[in-house]
Amino acid sequence: MMYTVLAAAAPMLFSLASATPVGPLDIWTPTITNPTAATVWTVGQTVEVTWATDDAPENVSNGGEVVLGKGTNFLYNVIVDHFDLKAANGAITVTVPEVEAGDDYFVVLFGDSGNASDKFTIQA
Repeated sequence: MMYTVLAAAAPMLFSLASATPVGPLDIWTPTITNPTAATVWTVGQTVEVTWATDDAPENVSNGGEVVLGKGTNFLYNVIVDHFDLKAANGAITVTVPEVEAGDDYFVVLFGDSGNASDKFTIQA
């Protein structure tokens, strides 16, 4: 009887084991260093979004994306899509999109994890 139960459960146990990741996933949440609360961007200006790389894992799992948020709207405007987060070496150049002036903007750096900058100002 015990053999029958084990034999019946073996395929299910094997499928669970094969779905387990082979190694640990590298989750990296780099600190955004620019923009800061003192930053003022102007629409159309070319600026740099920067982040700390001193704690970067050897293997970064995903590509990067920079998203502009406003107020409580987390996904306001994608300003850079699909770049190599590790190869960028902590900086990416962006053009400030055509948006209304405000002092409650922030950028979110996606890749292995999403994290937001301090709120900053964009002027027309």
